[in-house]
Amino acid sequence: MRNYLIALFILGLFSPSVFAVQDDYYELTLFVGERTSDSFEDDESLEDDEESFEVDFLNDASAGAILAWPFDYNRQGELLFSHSSTEFDGDVVLDDMDVSISYLHLGGNVTISGGKVPIVISGGLGIVHLAPGDNSLDSETRPSVNLGVGARFAIADDVTFRLDARLYASLFDSNGSIFCSGESCVIRTNSNLWLQGEFTAGFSYRF
Repeated sequence: MRNYLIALFILGLFSPSVFAVQDDYYELTLFVGERTSDSFEDDESLEDDEESFEVDFLNDASAGAILAWPFDYNRQGELLFSHSSTEFDGDVVLDDMDVSISYLHLGGNVTISGGKVPIVISGGLGIVHLAPGDNSLDSETRPSVNLGVGARFAIADDVTFRLDARLYASLFDSNGSIFCSGESCVIRTNSNLWLQGEFTAGFSYRF
């Protein structure tokens, strides 16, 4: 139920009209930041001879881009891409511990406070792609959503410095398996929601 409420909240904020692009301008943002991660835990229905363990990811740097366009006086549509190269942590042991995590989301933002430092709420729907560096493991592509809040600092007419905090929620099958290699899987999850937080700083250029 929580997953559906998040999706409905985002749809209520930004509606299908984010696709109705007006040709007044586009705004490109390049950002860097830091990611924090929730962990995956083994499901609870293990056999007596099986040991429970969890998979986590190291906090690491991220980078990405946002392309925005106007919808009305205080809303924009957004296409967001964010990428992070990190490593597995926790109880898993692999020949190559690297893993890349990328998000591609379509959504929008709404300005909720004006003045010299506007405050903006953003959100979107899309996919997350997890690609382990160990070639023996399969990649995972899952649906995901994001919610964020940010501040904007005008530097020039067409240039803005921005700070953002964003929460990603990705959907996995409850009691499902991920990062499989043939018939063997690294972990079987007992949760259908995986969270990551991201804190970013970047520059926006309007053209």
